[in-house]
Amino acid sequence: MGPPARRTWGASDCRMNDIAADPAQPYRRLIAAYTDAIRQSDFKANIAILMVAFMMGPVLGNHTHFPHYLPIAIVMAPFLIVYICLLAVLIPRYPKRGAKNFVVSRTAKPTDFLNVVEAEDELEQLKVRCSVLSELLWWKTLYIRISFFVAMASIVACMGLLLYIWHGGRV
Repeated sequence: MGPPARRTWGASDCRMNDIAADPAQPYRRLIAAYTDAIRQSDFKANIAILMVAFMMGPVLGNHTHFPHYLPIAIVMAPFLIVYICLLAVLIPRYPKRGAKNFVVSRTAKPTDFLNVVEAEDELEQLKVRCSVLSELLWWKTLYIRISFFVAMASIVACMGLLLYIWHGGRV
């Protein structure tokens, strides 16, 4: 007997490379995964907005104890940056790409949603939807990361300032 067969890993195992009976099925799975990830990033942003609000309260409550050279506007700037980034995550976006089949209207009629798409056109629509969702998820992830890094840098700066103050300005 020879050595056991070696299992290969990587792109060859990817479901997108499997030949499916329905060629649109891998794109539908990918769209579902993107949609789920977008919902999770929205949930994270909602929780982070609450946490930033809880962190901002004590800071504003103790603004009279800040050193004279540290104005309140500079102290609140990181909170403002984090809020703007997190709100940018939550703002709904309706891209122009693929808008032909994604109707967003206050006065939508049933005739706006007639299914007159041929089978080969459906695959292209799914590809466009995948690219739109991918771009949307990329921007949401970027804004969440920016807000996270600004919040962490602010915490480190606050700790440094507290250490400076506790040691009486002697470094």
